[in-house]
Amino acid sequence: MEDKLVTFKNYDSMVDAMFEQELLKENNIECSINNEDSVDLLPMFGEINDGLRIVVMENDLEMARKVIEDYYNQLEINRSEV
Repeated sequence: MEDKLVTFKNYDSMVDAMFEQELLKENNIECSINNEDSVDLLPMFGEINDGLRIVVMENDLEMARKVIEDYYNQLEINRSEV
C-alpha cells in the first residue's frame, strides 16, 4: 500500500497550526503546514482555500489525532486540579 499525504486538521490561526505542528513533531510525526504562505500574505485565501491545514502521512493520521487529543485532555485535567 502506497502511503499518501492527508489533511490532519484545518486552522484559522497560524499560531494554532504551528503549535499543534510542534506537538506532532515532538512525538515523531512528520507533518507540514500547507497554504501558510498564501494565507499569511492574503488572509482572504483562508476562506477560499480551506485556510491553513496540517498534512500528515495517512498511516500517521490516527496517532496524530491521539497525540493532540491526549494533550488537550491532560491540559483540562491540570486546569481542574487548580
